[in-house]
Amino acid sequence: MDERLQQIFHLRPLQEETIAYRNNVKLYRTLMKQTCKAELQNLVNVDMNIVETELKIPDPKLIPPVIVNNNDLTPKVSDNTFIQIYVYFMVLCI
Repeated sequence: MDERLQQIFHLRPLQEETIAYRNNVKLYRTLMKQTCKAELQNLVNVDMNIVETELKIPDPKLIPPVIVNNNDLTPKVSDNTFIQIYVYFMVLCI
C-alpha cells in the first residue's frame, strides 16, 4: 500500500500539469477561432464596402491634354560632366 501511495503522489503533479496544458490548449483554440472569425468578418466587410463604392472617373472633355516637348527629354548634363560628378562622389564614399 505504501508503494501504491507513493506512485499516486508521484503521478498527481503530472496529472495537474496535463490538466493545465489541456486547459491552455482549449483557451488557445478558442482565442484563435475568435481571431480568425474576426479577421474573416473584416475581410468580408471590406470586400462589401469595395463593391458598394463606385469609381469616379472625370469627364474626358474636362481633362486637359498632355503636352510633351521633345526638348524636355534631352539631358541637361553632358556625359563628361556626369562622369566627373560620378567619380567625385565615388571618391568621397571611399
